[in-house]
Amino acid sequence: MKNLIFILIAIFAIYCFVVNPDVRSGFIDESKNISENISEISGGGKKVQEIVNDKTNDKYTEEEKEYFKQIALSSEFSNNDNGTVCKWESDINIFVTNEKPEHLMDELNKVVNELNDIINPININIVDNRSDANFFVCFGSQNDYNTLEPASVGYTEDNWGLFTVNSGSIIKSGALYVDIYRCESINGQKHLLREELTQALGLFNDSYKYRNSIFQQDWTETTEYAPIDIRMIELLYNN
Repeated sequence: MKNLIFILIAIFAIYCFVVNPDVRSGFIDESKNISENISEISGGGKKVQEIVNDKTNDKYTEEEKEYFKQIALSSEFSNNDNGTVCKWESDINIFVTNEKPEHLMDELNKVVNELNDIINPININIVDNRSDANFFVCFGSQNDYNTLEPASVGYTEDNWGLFTVNSGSIIKSGALYVDIYRCESINGQKHLLREELTQALGLFNDSYKYRNSIFQQDWTETTEYAPIDIRMIELLYNN
């Protein structure tokens, strides 16, 4: 198993309103080709299909299970995808680098508290020492994130938010960034933080299905979890 931090195969792009959709499509195709050369999904984790077929998961509706299949695939754009669920098995310790805007620090604490209320097996903590961290949050510019995560060079140009995790079915490290300069909307910044952090848990993919979902493919400024989002997090971690 490769143990490199890589730009997540599924690039969850948050584009400027003026970006042409054709440009966006071309960027995704390019990221697909690059990602297949960077990473390989491996490991012995459960398959998505195994989870949704598990008879003990009868508390989840068929609709919820179908949505889980959409957003919990190991990788969205790689032919190496083997359908394996990827998730953290140890506590997530977050260190905030660069700037620390009050509204985003407050929002980070809010999201972390909500996730800790949802997830049973692990805890998510915000730490004061960089050496204690296995996940980094960057509030800054694309260049700031490129410095933190050199593999992100070329992917941040048209992305206001991005996250990276290690390859393999067990997530052990990662990072995210929110561009606080190009995204001037406070709610937009909060949305990016919530979306990227939630997807870095292992719910990698976006979907057009639910407009108010944090996993909505189109640009939104959603700052709360929809009920379906909470169910997805529960299904991934509490079974």
